[in-house]
Amino acid sequence: MQYINKKESRSFYIGLSGQNLVYSFIGGSFFTYFMTDIAMFPALTVSVLLIVMKVWDGVNDPIIGSIIDRHTFKNGEKLRPFLRYTPLPVGIATVLLFIVFSTEESLLWLRVSYFIIMYIAWDLVYTVQDVAMWGITAAVSPDSAERDKFVQWARTVGSTIYGIFSMGIPMVLEMIANITGSSMALMTLVFAVIFGLGGAMLSYRAYAAQERIHPNPQNQQSSMLECFSLLFKNRMLMLVTLSNLLGAVGFGGQLVTYFFKYKLPSDFLGAGSFIGALGLTTIYAAVTGAPGFIGMLFANKMKKIFKSYVNALIFMQSCNIAVRIIAYFVGYDGVGLWIGMGLIGIGCIPLGAVSIAQTSIFCDSIDYMEWKTGKRTEGVTFSMQTFFTKISSGITAGLATLALHLMDYKAVDDSVGVFVGTQSAAFDRWIWPLVMLTPALASLLSIIPLLFIHYTPEKRALVERELKERREKQA
Repeated sequence: MQYINKKESRSFYIGLSGQNLVYSFIGGSFFTYFMTDIAMFPALTVSVLLIVMKVWDGVNDPIIGSIIDRHTFKNGEKLRPFLRYTPLPVGIATVLLFIVFSTEESLLWLRVSYFIIMYIAWDLVYTVQDVAMWGITAAVSPDSAERDKFVQWARTVGSTIYGIFSMGIPMVLEMIANITGSSMALMTLVFAVIFGLGGAMLSYRAYAAQERIHPNPQNQQSSMLECFSLLFKNRMLMLVTLSNLLGAVGFGGQLVTYFFKYKLPSDFLGAGSFIGALGLTTIYAAVTGAPGFIGMLFANKMKKIFKSYVNALIFMQSCNIAVRIIAYFVGYDGVGLWIGMGLIGIGCIPLGAVSIAQTSIFCDSIDYMEWKTGKRTEGVTFSMQTFFTKISSGITAGLATLALHLMDYKAVDDSVGVFVGTQSAAFDRWIWPLVMLTPALASLLSIIPLLFIHYTPEKRALVERELKERREKQA
């Protein structure tokens, strides 16, 4: 039986695209660049800010998830209403976050305080929306095959929008600022209104998704403590989360813009080019990341070939390790940089399906916990998704800016024009190996927890069959 119609799917994907427009402005490396080279926060300050704020994010997300799990609206839904009420607050908070009212050193304390307050406000409303957005993917259909297909396309659409705009926004923003002579701070605010507020309004369309699996009121969690106890009993969830946290050591991707700005000559793409370091970062991201969308289309094929998404994840990470080691030894002199980028792009083809595989495993873990305990945990489970996304990105960005500090990095204003040779000897020595090899190390570490997940296709079929029988009896 097919539960999800095309109109519902289409509306949800449009809403998900709007949410990813918002996150493309904050989740990528541009956010770190904004803090160091536009808002002009010192690198060490940025490192501390990112790590502390993301740790708070991680603590905050499961709390919000447990609150969602313990609350049911009058219509019997617990996730969908949040998709209606959160878009406007998310959009307003996004715009306020990117206001740079001064770059004076004497006002650093005030600027940092304002930034922290705005980030906390943005994080709270965005987390509620994000948990509801992904939590509902586990409740749109009781059929796991249909749900897998829905998740596959949701991740493909969301990742495509995020990939295109997280790569394109910095490049276009920089080019417009260079052509018009406008300040980067002003253009950043304009783009925050267009993509932050505009994307948030578009995310309202996700409200079209329907909740078809409702929690049994008699089995609903009675306390936050019970929610957390169920969370830590979910072995699959904890192992996937640990895998992602270990992957956070791959902070080299956050340093790509700095590598292009301070290691490549300004005429790298030809004299008179309006494309600067942010533009080169976009080109790099397109060449190395765009092939990953091919992997998304064949995620289900990889699952069948490797018998499970867990085995497929191990294969994906292994490919990334191999190509990055080769690219490092190829180097960046002459055409070496383009060859290395091409190799990474090839390795990213299977790696593109990582988010699809992880979300599918999350949905399986929710079914498995219902099978074991009778309780569904969409809220707290998908809060763990936002948990590891934010914690991982915070650790990654924090380690990147800490590395900049240890390499004695000093930001050079974009108006100077010449950047090669302006950084320390330590920066010149370590920036390339950090960019290329830390992601390979992250892939290696992330494989280890996956080796301990043992959820076979046979076990999945058994869980789904028995859950169907229970729900029919309850109905």
